[in-house]
Amino acid sequence: MFLAVLLALFGLLGYAVMRYYRYVARYPKGPTPLPFIGNHGELDFMQQHVGFERLSKEFDGVCTVFTPSPIVHIRDIELIKEAFIQNGDDYVGRPQNKVFELFAFTHNGGVINSIGDNWREQRRAALSIMRDFGMGKNVQETLVQSAMIDLLEHLDEMKDKTSVDLHWPIQVMVVNVINEIMFGYRHTYKDSGELLKFLFVRIFENKLIFLGISVPFLADLPFIGWRVLQFVVDNVERALDTYSTNDEPTCFAQAYKQRMITNHALDEPNLYACSADFFLAGVETTMTSLRWAMFIMAKHQTTQDRLRREIHSVVGTNRLPSLNDQTSLPFTRVCVHEVQRFANILSNNVFKETGHKIPSGTMVNADIHHVMALDPLFVDPKEFRPERYLSEDGKTLRKDLIERTIPFSIGN
Repeated sequence: MFLAVLLALFGLLGYAVMRYYRYVARYPKGPTPLPFIGNHGELDFMQQHVGFERLSKEFDGVCTVFTPSPIVHIRDIELIKEAFIQNGDDYVGRPQNKVFELFAFTHNGGVINSIGDNWREQRRAALSIMRDFGMGKNVQETLVQSAMIDLLEHLDEMKDKTSVDLHWPIQVMVVNVINEIMFGYRHTYKDSGELLKFLFVRIFENKLIFLGISVPFLADLPFIGWRVLQFVVDNVERALDTYSTNDEPTCFAQAYKQRMITNHALDEPNLYACSADFFLAGVETTMTSLRWAMFIMAKHQTTQDRLRREIHSVVGTNRLPSLNDQTSLPFTRVCVHEVQRFANILSNNVFKETGHKIPSGTMVNADIHHVMALDPLFVDPKEFRPERYLSEDGKTLRKDLIERTIPFSIGN
């Protein structure tokens, strides 16, 4: 009897393994996954680019990595453009995962991880509101310049300038630009403290979040600590506390609340979700890019001196740079591109879903890291050389390299 049960169990296991590899065969070829757990053990989710690079290097531009959920991994720039630009409508989906819902406040909420009609409505409303508050216009530029003046004044007030840690001042400066647009107020450098520190440490240093994407039931465990977006809720409530929809809105939260009256696709959960999307995405990427710029320029003094000379010759020392100056600052522009390429702060951006030639609902990832760090057009990519982006005339930017500098991916 025992032997019969054992044989039956082995038979069922063998059948399950066979079914699993039939399932694997539906996807583009990739590193052979272990039954049921996939390639999960071969990935370091705190350094995703390292694992993806190792697992995908033997395959021609595209492969599937099982985490254990399948992720179609695209590392060739031409294939990325074909998928996300030429066939962009086939890749507008977003994974509907329980972990992502923790950041979206609701199923299919916000602008980053939503899909279908709700994505279109939230994106349309959010972009319209952002344009009203000066996105891409002088109003936004003035806001950035004002926050920069606050930062310079804070640094000037420091008594001990022999050892200055720019991490926190840069963080507050970036938060203030976005905070004023989203919620209508700024933090001061003296009292911004614990809440913001809590926000960034708890969200962006939690390793278990990546495991939860593949094992969604972990999101229900109380000790995981993902439910830290109370910060966003508090700020939205602060912005709306004394606001009447009859008044002229002064920030994103108020403008969204006002539009909820006439647009039934807009509601409170999506207000929180959109606010979280813009705040978290904008703050983390900008803050990290600026900190990397500081480190890189400190190490490359010759480049820093050349950059300073160009800015002083065009802008002078009595005002801040503006967008109107950029055509006269070619070396400054290529320094920005090279910092983003060299720092390479995102190994991938938002995962997408598709039903085009691969099973519907499959997550698709563009390997941003590989394109900017290993594309053959970037000669000696491990060297920091902003001038690589300049044409022979020393003024025109090389289009072929610019289109490969995709720090935030491409497409919708």
